Amino acid sequence: MAKLSVKSIRSDKKPLLFLTMLGIIWIGFQINIFSLIIAVLSAVLWLEYFITGYFLRKTNIDRTLNRNRAFTDQPIKLRYTLKSFFPGILEIEFVTLIEKATSVSAMKAQRLLLKPGQPLSISTELVFSRRGKKDVSSCSIAYKDPLGFFKRWVVYSNPEEVLILPKLMEFESFPLMLRELLPGSKSDFQLLEDPTHIKGIRKYSFDPMNRIHWKISAKMKELYTKEFNFTAISKTILYLDLNLSEEVFARAVWSQMRKNYEEQAILAASSLIRWSHERGNRIDLVVVGKEVLKAEYAKDWVETVELLAIAEGTDTGEELSSVLLEDTEKLTPETTLVIFSLYLTDSILPVLLKARSKCARVLVLIMPYGYRDPRYKPGRSFELLPVDMKRLKEKAALLEKEQILVRIVRDNQSLQEVVREIEEVK
Repeated sequence: MAKLSVKSIRSDKKPLLFLTMLGIIWIGFQINIFSLIIAVLSAVLWLEYFITGYFLRKTNIDRTLNRNRAFTDQPIKLRYTLKSFFPGILEIEFVTLIEKATSVSAMKAQRLLLKPGQPLSISTELVFSRRGKKDVSSCSIAYKDPLGFFKRWVVYSNPEEVLILPKLMEFESFPLMLRELLPGSKSDFQLLEDPTHIKGIRKYSFDPMNRIHWKISAKMKELYTKEFNFTAISKTILYLDLNLSEEVFARAVWSQMRKNYEEQAILAASSLIRWSHERGNRIDLVVVGKEVLKAEYAKDWVETVELLAIAEGTDTGEELSSVLLEDTEKLTPETTLVIFSLYLTDSILPVLLKARSKCARVLVLIMPYGYRDPRYKPGRSFELLPVDMKRLKEKAALLEKEQILVRIVRDNQSLQEVVREIEEVK
């Protein structure tokens, strides 16, 4: 629970000032019952103006969030508790000051009646459609004079952010190279699954009957299956290129395309990281964007995805080739190098060849026009690839036997379809 404090106060009192000036001028020319009524009314309104301002500043507001991390389009419950010390009932308008929230209830002003000394709780739901850090620090209460002569707004704040993680999609498989055993040498991993070493259990999900843990299932009154330790694991380094290459000519057009690509590439990267972790594989992440962000393997895949939630690309950032060239010495023979990029040309091939000499396999997925959501059927594609990208595709085809696999993803093609194409390469 966070206690909010007053950040700013503003008011609109033009009608009250006009009434006061009218009363002063009238009394200056003539003192009668009407001028005295206006003078008394002005004095009462000014007294109300200062008293309500004082008690609005003294109002206690506490804020509670049910979570500080969520995925896009996942609701976040926000609860405020208000307590007024005004001697009478105070009618106010309450609104949360949260930008970029798509929930209607989050931005709608609510009329509240605050009773003296009695806490009043209100709840709202926040939904964010885009990833990143979202500021939920502030809220505002407004008091309007019943006669409409003035209005006061008080903004309360306590710094707090919510991290919105990118959406995830399901991968059926991904062609990562597994570590190979050395003959005659003892290793800390074995090939395939080890049925003698149970890692844990999970709820039944259409698994073979011989995987069901009958004792646990009987005790829990629900089917549970065994999870065995993975005996062959892969080590992967994922390079996510979010910048616009300096080799692009029509930069104004590709700059707009880069923004759409950024979201889809981060979605694909997040999903691959989760898929890899769930299978016990190691995966490191390098994001080439406004900043070069790096995340080594973590036990919880969410920690790595949190980095993707704040990652941003730019049209004038560092080149993927230069970052990859610096890191080639860190590659090992059991590493699979995966690259997601918007635009690459054949100038990247020497860097890929050098990287391949240090690792087991290089996979490059270029997504100039994005990819198809697997939930929808494919339509007709009208894509026109740039000439230099076609040249890269032709030259890279000669390197497939060397385990340098370059694929240009079509806009009517899902990532899983591209993966199946790669898996056919021996």
